This record gives sequence, C-alpha cells and structure tokens, in this order.
Amino acid sequence: MLEPETTRFWGWRTLSRGDDEIEKRFKEQASGTTNVAWAIHLEEEHVGFTGIFDIDWVARDGESGIFIGRSDLYGRGIASEAIRLRTAFAWDELRIRRVHNWIVMRNRGSRRANEKAGYRQMGRLREAYFRTGQWHDEWLGEILLDPSPGLPRKD
Repeated sequence: MLEPETTRFWGWRTLSRGDDEIEKRFKEQASGTTNVAWAIHLEEEHVGFTGIFDIDWVARDGESGIFIGRSDLYGRGIASEAIRLRTAFAWDELRIRRVHNWIVMRNRGSRRANEKAGYRQMGRLREAYFRTGQWHDEWLGEILLDPSPGLPRKD
C-alpha cells in the first residue's frame, strides 16, 4: 500500500482514516458477522486482498472490494480471477443474491476486471470525492444471482 500507483484511486472510505482507525476497522471486520475477507497470493507471495463487507443478511446483499498491491501485476488477470472466485463464494456459500461495488471511473482496470466477472454498471455517482486537486466520479457496479447456481444473471 506504500506504492502510490496502487492507491491512487482510493477514495474517502480508505484514505481519510489514520493508521489507528484503519487497524480498529480491520479488527472490527475480522470479528464481525457481516464481512468476509481473503488474502490474494501469487506464487507464495501476498499481493493483495479482496472481500465482501457490510453484508445485509435480510436483503442478501453485500459490498465488495479488491486491492492488488503491486502495479507490475496489473493486467495479468489476478483481480479478474479473485473477483470471479469471490462472487462464486458469495452465491454458493453465503447465499447472497447481489454483490455491489463502487469504483473510481478512471480506474479502468478494476472496472474491466469486474465486468469480466459479470458485474454491470447500475449507476454513476458524479463527483463522489475530491482528491489530488480534482473531483472523481464513481462507477456503481453489481451482479445478481441467476436462479441457476453459480451463474450470473444476464440483464
């Protein structure tokens, strides 16, 4: 997370917190019942993480996120595979019917990885946050469970 290229699209949900607050948040998420997180490893090296958080068990909906911490690994399909596996787990194990996310519009790689896994744009949040001297829009994506187990719905 020390490599500027890897965090340049992170918005207010992450960057506005200090180290103590981030540590507290991770501990709360680890002990809670509304979050599931995974480490992403490539050839025995921890290169990122992904998860589903703020799960609403009644609505069967959760927000997802992913982080690959080395920019030299971008474009190799690591995020796409992690997103595909995370989504299958959400449906098959957690029985969640919808997974959604927020991605900075300029982060084409993350949007593309989600789209390859079946996520579709459900909206756009204009000027969602201010960072590095400019306002940034966010892509709001989602994937809905198809009645056929493990398959995305074709809307």
